[in-house]
Formats: sequence, C-alpha cells, structure tokens
Amino acid sequence: MLLMPLLMITLTTSGFAEEPTWKHEGTQSPELGKLLRELNQKYGPDTVSLISWLNDATIRSGSVLTATVGVKGQETRANITYLIVQVETGIIFNTQKDDQTSRLRTLWEEILADAFSHLENMRVPTDGVRIDLLSHCKSFAITDDLTEHMDEPGQTETVKFYFSGDSLRSYLYKQLPAQALLSGTPILVNEVPASFSPVETTPKTEARTPRLGDRQS
Repeated sequence: MLLMPLLMITLTTSGFAEEPTWKHEGTQSPELGKLLRELNQKYGPDTVSLISWLNDATIRSGSVLTATVGVKGQETRANITYLIVQVETGIIFNTQKDDQTSRLRTLWEEILADAFSHLENMRVPTDGVRIDLLSHCKSFAITDDLTEHMDEPGQTETVKFYFSGDSLRSYLYKQLPAQALLSGTPILVNEVPASFSPVETTPKTEARTPRLGDRQS
C-alpha cells in the first residue's frame, strides 16, 4: 500500500508579509494551508510556492515511502548564502537499472523541473536555494514490486543542488536552458561532486522580461 506524502515545515526566520500566489489543488488541506501561511510569513510567497510544488511533484514522482518537504535553515558556501529546502522523496531506486546519472535525471525531471515549471519567479531572503533530495538505493530483482522493499529500502542517498538566485530566475524566465542552469549549479551526491546532462524538453519560447517590482534576492 502506498503511503501519502506528508509535508513537514520547520520555521526559523521572519520578514515577509506579501500575500501568497501559490494556491492549487494540492494545498486544499486546512492543516497544510495553515502551515503554508505560516511559511509565507517567514520566508515569502515564492518559497511557499516552491515548497508546495515540490510536495506536489514528489507525490507524483514514484514515492512509495512517506515523503516530506521542509525548510532546514541556511548555509553559506563560497560567500553565497542558500536557503535549505529538504525533500525526502520516498523513492526507492533499484541500482540494478538506475545508475547515478539515471537517478540524477529522474530527480531533476520528475521533481525539480516539474516543480519549477509552475513558478514564475524566485525571491527568497538569501542569495540562492539549496534543495536536498533524499532517496533510497537498493539492488533487487527488476521484477520485484517496490512495496516489497518498504521495510528495508536500502541506503539513503542525499543529492544537494545549489541554485543561485540569479541563475534560477533566468531559468524561470526562460532566458536560460536547463543544461546551462545545471552546468553552473554545484551538485553533491553524498557530499561528492557530481554532474549530469538533462534531456532538454522545454519548447523554445520567447524570453520573458522580469515583471516590474520583482525584487532580487
């Protein structure tokens, strides 16, 4: 039996009071709505939208374990401060068929790119966003049902994507392709640097000019 993902949020800072623009079908639960309103007060509406759509994408990405999304503070790396968003994906990867490159592509396409496709801007109280994606890796027969491995899902693999605010906004404005975004984004797999090339599926569109009043992070 599949377990429905649970959104968990840790609130630590303050500063925004702008009305959120993130409401969609995945945020109709009263409890979830309350948490997201509190998150809006702490981190701003774009962070709320990111959290909400990451949760939505994770639900549809192949999770078989409980999935969670949470804000976990900040990190400064190379003089850039990142807001940390942690996603426990609930995914169990079969290493018999999914190597590291395949796993990275799945996380990018099924969760990150999916969530980003719903965003128009990214204003956060830091210079950028670090998104941590935690999954499980295990070798088992390809014919096995994933639910057979829920009690012993295997080792945890943590993938960290360090997105600078400027690069991510350019990607959201369709001024920067996915390949360019990821080539300039440090990626760590269990703290070891890694890279991969995404399959570019975004249709060619006219670059969108940032809206008046868009505040840079």
